[in-house]
Amino acid sequence: MYRLLAIDLDGTLLDPYHRITPRTLDMLRRAMASGMYVVIATGRVPYSVHAVLQDLTLNAPMITSNGATILDTRTNTIVAQQLVPEQYILPVLAAAGGLDLQFCYYTHDYLYAEEVLYTGQNWYLADVPVRAVADITEVYPQPCIKIGAYGEARTLREKRLELERRFTGQLYVTQTADCWLEFMHPEVSKANALSMIARQLDVRPEEIIAFGDNHNDLEMLRFAGLGIAMGNAHEEVRTVADYVTLTNYEDGVAAAVEKFAFVLQH
Repeated sequence: MYRLLAIDLDGTLLDPYHRITPRTLDMLRRAMASGMYVVIATGRVPYSVHAVLQDLTLNAPMITSNGATILDTRTNTIVAQQLVPEQYILPVLAAAGGLDLQFCYYTHDYLYAEEVLYTGQNWYLADVPVRAVADITEVYPQPCIKIGAYGEARTLREKRLELERRFTGQLYVTQTADCWLEFMHPEVSKANALSMIARQLDVRPEEIIAFGDNHNDLEMLRFAGLGIAMGNAHEEVRTVADYVTLTNYEDGVAAAVEKFAFVLQH
């Protein structure tokens, strides 16, 4: 019997218009009413999450920043957080900058973005308090939740592999979209955060269904008893998943919850 649903946001729970559809919202409310926990596990920072979840009252902590920050959803307070180690901030900016990537630097209050990124990719920055800077190193050494890097989709996965190799054991390097990499504390991942929450709620891994669509969801899907990839997921994710559901514009989360979460409760 499944007792917890761990769900990524963008590309998974949210449709292409960044909304939770009525069908999916109803299904999650039914799941919680039946006694299941719903854990949102997103790469977004806390201040960019609330608007898209305003219609969904959660009953469990929320994973943000790919696991760097865990929020108590009742009080909107931080219960656990791991910041980027200060000694690796400038080295990773230099290394990734050498690969023609453009940067943003996430602090507790603001997203600092390089001018070239802010003006060229403002669609990404629309929902967060952003400050543009000429040189991202100007923000250092402010405490950093994560560093984001934008690059061309056709070459970014190869660059990710290179940066993973260069910063093994020093930083967690992951890809959250075709054009975005992120750099965080080496012990950060959605899976590690989910493991912590599951222990607090006395839920075993085999009682968890996890949903995702991109590289930053891989560990979480492997950790869960049932790892579900979206129909729009990257091939890396589809390969490790136990099941592939419909796409995020076809209510794939709702379809899978109906198929698996309630099957033993009738």
